[in-house]
Amino acid sequence: MSTSPTAKTYSSLTEISIGQQAMLCKNTMDRGLEKKLLALGFSMLIPLKVTQKRTGGLVVGIGNARIALNQTLAQKIMIEAI
Repeated sequence: MSTSPTAKTYSSLTEISIGQQAMLCKNTMDRGLEKKLLALGFSMLIPLKVTQKRTGGLVVGIGNARIALNQTLAQKIMIEAI
């Protein structure tokens, strides 16, 4: 019986499905992007959920807030599904 540690898999925010919860991955983003996300209201401690997907971007729910992101920015945000 072998027990291998489960490897964390990170994916882009654009790759998760609507309604799925995820956490931001701090170690996979550059400092500038991290500052921008914190200014928008993202938090490393609060799970986020994609509520809508459109051709040009998506809407993310964080707590009681909803934030619209364009496709380019959403592709840079790395998350871990929970």
